[in-house]
Amino acid sequence: MIYNGFDVFAKSSVFENIIKKEALSLNIAFVCFYGSRNYNLETDKSDYDFFIVYYPVFENFYTHNFTRFSVIEKDYDYFITPFHEYFKHAMNGNIKFIEPIVCDTFAFGVNNSNRFSKVSTLMEKIKKFILINFKKNFDAISGIIKNKKLNIEKGLYTSNTLRYKDLYGYDIKEAINSLRLSFLLENYIKTGEFSFTVKQNPVYEEFEIYMNDINAHKISKNYYLDIINKKTENIAGLCQTLISKEESVKSELVKIKPEVEKDIMDICKKEACFKKIISML
Repeated sequence: MIYNGFDVFAKSSVFENIIKKEALSLNIAFVCFYGSRNYNLETDKSDYDFFIVYYPVFENFYTHNFTRFSVIEKDYDYFITPFHEYFKHAMNGNIKFIEPIVCDTFAFGVNNSNRFSKVSTLMEKIKKFILINFKKNFDAISGIIKNKKLNIEKGLYTSNTLRYKDLYGYDIKEAINSLRLSFLLENYIKTGEFSFTVKQNPVYEEFEIYMNDINAHKISKNYYLDIINKKTENIAGLCQTLISKEESVKSELVKIKPEVEKDIMDICKKEACFKKIISML
């Protein structure tokens, strides 16, 4: 099993009970983690975020009805999604789905050992595709950054961030995440790599200063907006670099995509014959 920083939670009774519960109705393929522990930004109050990815059964495909839902608790959030849709989101540039693939924060069950080699081979193919899928990644990540900025401009909060309203006057969680993503995207355009780890990473040296100043009440909402606007302008200015990178790998993208999509569906079809498997992770 691979946990890479999520071991304490993954070995807890809470996590085991969640898996036991879901394994009664779903043929679990793997569990993968995302969030602050991948960035080395966790605190003692950080929750755990993960996906439970399952193999659909034939009935799901026949009825076009797949189990998808999210659970939000104080100490953890998780989202359940079918195998083929998880990878579709990653291949469409959704950074939340890309993150576990790049960070390698996956947990495979002991009863899934025969499937592990096939899925891990698929992961490598998908990772290769993701890293050269420049336009999709740019559009998706820049869209998230703009959306977070817009939420702050409009003064919108979630139930988890409402506490920042009186303390800071704006949603600092959205602000910090939008800045982190802007540095991640800028570095990706320049280097072709996704760098998630923040601590002791020169990519995020300036970001850490902003993050610490936000937490210390030194950056107001308007100041944050000035910073993020400049970052998005800088990123937009790198579009020509992006276009050049995309052109150089276009033929490779065209070749890899149908191969990966076929591999995904082949695995789904092979596993779909199992109506229900109780798997312990």
